[in-house]
Amino acid sequence: MKKIFSVFIIFFLVVNLRAQSWFTYTNSNTNGKLPDTNVECLAVDANGVVWIGTYFNGLVKFDGTNWTNYNTSNSPLKDKTIIDVAVDKQNNVWVANYANGVFRYNPSTNTWTQFTKESGALTNNYTYAIEVDNQGNVWVGLTPSSYNDPGVLRYNGNSWAQGNVFKDNFNSYGAEAIGVDKSGNVWCGTRIGLYKYDGTSWTYFSKENTLGGLGGNYIRTIAGDASGNVWVGTTDYVNFQTVGGGLSKFNGSTWTIYKSSTHPIDDFVSAIAFRNNDVWIGTGFCGQIGNYKGIYVFNGTTFTSYQSTSTFPGNCVNDIVVDKNANVYIGSAFGLTKYGTIVSVEKEDLLPTEFAITAFPNPFNPSTTIEYEIAKSGSYSLKIFNSIGEEIETLFSGELNAGFYKKHFDASKLASGIYYCRLTGSNINVSTKLVLIK
Repeated sequence: MKKIFSVFIIFFLVVNLRAQSWFTYTNSNTNGKLPDTNVECLAVDANGVVWIGTYFNGLVKFDGTNWTNYNTSNSPLKDKTIIDVAVDKQNNVWVANYANGVFRYNPSTNTWTQFTKESGALTNNYTYAIEVDNQGNVWVGLTPSSYNDPGVLRYNGNSWAQGNVFKDNFNSYGAEAIGVDKSGNVWCGTRIGLYKYDGTSWTYFSKENTLGGLGGNYIRTIAGDASGNVWVGTTDYVNFQTVGGGLSKFNGSTWTIYKSSTHPIDDFVSAIAFRNNDVWIGTGFCGQIGNYKGIYVFNGTTFTSYQSTSTFPGNCVNDIVVDKNANVYIGSAFGLTKYGTIVSVEKEDLLPTEFAITAFPNPFNPSTTIEYEIAKSGSYSLKIFNSIGEEIETLFSGELNAGFYKKHFDASKLASGIYYCRLTGSNINVSTKLVLIK
């Protein structure tokens, strides 16, 4: 009997390790291997390796198990601040290194190449954004040195394009966000609006000429989905104040805007990524004061919110990427958060440091999965209550060790409405709201 019990424990541990879960990597729980919790930007290469740009400690490579840091002391990087990172078709890593131009790093040969104004490649060393188009060209957004200088440059693998086609288009503003759609159009976001390049000419979009389809003219983030839609996060200025412009979608002919006045979403959209058929939306204006709302997942009909109290430690999101296994990585000022299969962190990294509870999907019909974190061994109960506080069901009651757990909740016999899942134990009482829609 003891041997059977031991096998069960091992099996449970493997299943728990491979469950779809939230986990945040920080400087402390990686023993300093993630040297900076200020994660500014993210990219995933063809091998599934995550490349992490930090604000204070350079570039970090994470292959799911091992961490490698590239900084000013062990690489040619000239500054520890990484503004953006991208991976090209040859699996080279491109880095916008603050005021030092851009670097191209070849991991297979461990070689670095720097492109600067002094080398004749760029027109300015202050670079904002990097993106790779469908043909493999690398696009770099930068600050124009003068009115006639380009706000974006294109590198085809051999030379940098600085011709007239790239001049006088952004009115001396640089491209601070770059995205590529399914058709290969390159979209550049500036502080005065959005520009689309179709390979021949530029088209300008603004809050004014889209009749509010764009919520603001300061473009924060751009992403194209598999259906050909372009998604844009914007910021606006009202009465000399910075306000969120919401999330905009362009299907090639029509603009649709999602704002807090009409949808359950925060207006400061800072990052966009796609996982299966869902749009993952990061909110926040990191470095600015604001009450940001973390992550939203939009399935085309419903917005599901994930905030720091139950999932990851910071509501202000800088970037989101999705790897080939549909794992989601979220960069914030509080670390690197992963939603997906947790298989390769060390045992001590798996132990939660606080009590938390979440549900996915939420809203749901008719069932959802409750995931909860136990920070200390003890006696606990997990129960469902209706909106007036009546107990509906006990999902668990008993002893638990510190760790991550999940329970399936089937509400097929319940009416639509608001319910609460509550985790209680010695000196703890945490809950999450459940929305059942039939």
